[in-house]
Amino acid sequence: MKHASKRLTQKSMRHRLILSMGAGFLAILTVICIGLWGYAQQAANESYDRLLHGAALAILERANLASGEVRVDIPYSAFEILGLAKEDRVFYRIFTQDDETITASHNLRPKANYKPSESPVYWDDAFSGESVRFMQQARFLTGDNRSLWVIVQFGQTCIARHDMIAELFWRGFAVALFITVVGLLFVWIAINSALHPLIDVEQNLRQRDISDFTPLPVTPPREVASLVLSINGFISRLKNNLDHSQIFIADVTHQIRTALSALQGQLELASKEQSPELLKGRIEKAERQNRQTIHLTNQLLAHAMVIHRADQKIVSDIHLADLLKTVLQTLLREHVKSDIDFSVNIAPDIENGGKTADLIAGDSISIREAISNVIDNAIKHGPANNRIDISLFEHTLKLRGRERKQLILQVDDAGPGIPEERRAKVLERFYTTGTGNDGSGLGLSIVDEVMRSHKAQLRLGHSALGGLSVRMIFTRKTVGIPT
Repeated sequence: MKHASKRLTQKSMRHRLILSMGAGFLAILTVICIGLWGYAQQAANESYDRLLHGAALAILERANLASGEVRVDIPYSAFEILGLAKEDRVFYRIFTQDDETITASHNLRPKANYKPSESPVYWDDAFSGESVRFMQQARFLTGDNRSLWVIVQFGQTCIARHDMIAELFWRGFAVALFITVVGLLFVWIAINSALHPLIDVEQNLRQRDISDFTPLPVTPPREVASLVLSINGFISRLKNNLDHSQIFIADVTHQIRTALSALQGQLELASKEQSPELLKGRIEKAERQNRQTIHLTNQLLAHAMVIHRADQKIVSDIHLADLLKTVLQTLLREHVKSDIDFSVNIAPDIENGGKTADLIAGDSISIREAISNVIDNAIKHGPANNRIDISLFEHTLKLRGRERKQLILQVDDAGPGIPEERRAKVLERFYTTGTGNDGSGLGLSIVDEVMRSHKAQLRLGHSALGGLSVRMIFTRKTVGIPT
C-alpha cells in the first residue's frame, strides 16, 4: 500500500507542476544572484574608487615644478578622504615618469606597461599578503626648462569593499528570496485553483453509483473541457453498450430458454410415446429442434464475437477474393452432396489486377463470418435445387468530383426472396421471415453489424434468379492513399 501511495505521489500533477515551477524560480533566483554579485562588486568598486580618485586629485593639484625640481605638498584632506574606510590600510607612492620616487609609504611597483595619463587606472593585485585595490593617475608638469609626468599610486586593502559587497548582495538576495517564496506560494494557490475542476471530476466519479451514467455536471475551463467531454462521451458510449448488452442478453436468454424448452418438450413426449411410428416422429422433431438450438447457439456466439471485435477495432489488409475463396471451400465441402448449383464469378480486373486489386482494410475474421452468413442464408432459405450466383466486381463511385473505387460482393439466390417492406426488418436480431426454415433470425443481423463496423454498405434487393440479392459494398484500399 505504501508503494502504491508513493507512486501516486510521484505521478501527482500538482507536485510535478510545483517542482517544475520551483526549478524555474530557482533558475531565475540563480541568475538574479549572479547579477546581484556583479552589481555589488561594481557598486563597491565605484564607491571606494572615487575615494582613491579624490585623494589622487587632491595630491596632484598640489604638485608643481620649481627650479627643475618636483615639489609635492601632500594635503591632509587626501588622507582624510581615504580614512573613510576605517579598517583598510593605505599605501601610496609619488614618483616621476622615470620611476624616480618623490615620496612614498611603501615601495610600490607601478602597473606594467603603464603610459602616464590624466585618467585614473585601477587594478587588483596582492601586496603585503593582502588583496589590494590599486590606482594610478598622472599629471603633466611644465617648468622653465623641464617637463615631466608626476604619477600618484595608491593601494588600499579590500576589507571595506568586501563588507559592502556582502551587505549589498545579501540584502538583494533576501529581497529576491522573499519574492521567490511569495511567488511559489501564489503558484501553489494558482495550481490548486486550476486543478479544482479535475478534483470535482474525480469526486463526482468516485462518489457516483455504479448504475449512474449521467454526464458530468461540472463546467470546466477551456483547457479541461475536451477531457470532460471525452469522459462524458465515454459514459454515453458505455451506457449504450450496456443497454445493448442487457437487451441482447435478455433476448439470448429468451431464445435459448424457448429452444431448450421446445427440445425438452419433444423429448418428454417421445419418452411417453408407445407407438413406434409416433415415437420415430417425435425423435425426428427433437433432432430438428436440437439442430435449431445448436445453430442458434453458434449464431449467438458469432454475433457476440462480431460485436467484441468491432469494439476492438482490429484492422489489417485483406484480399477479398482470397477470403471469398476460403469461405467457399468450406461451404462447398459441407454441401458437396446437395443439389445446389453454385456459380462464382470474379471479375478479370480483380483476378488479374495485381496485389491491390481486391485489397480492403478490416477484420478478416468478422468479414469472413459475414460472407459465410450471407451464403448460408441463401442456402437455408432456398429450395433443394437452389442456384446461388456469387460475384465479385469493381465499381467506380464519383463523389463530389472525386472517384472512389468500390469492391462489390453480390450473392443472388433462387429462393422465395424478401418483400421490400420487410427488408429493413430482417436486419434486426431474432427476426425471421416465417418461411418454415431453421433460421435463427441472426444471420443478416450479424452481416449488418459487420458492415456497419467497417463503414461499408449492405443492400438487399430482388435477384434476377427470383430470390434475394445481397450486396456487400466495400471501399477498396489504395496503397499510399488513406481510404
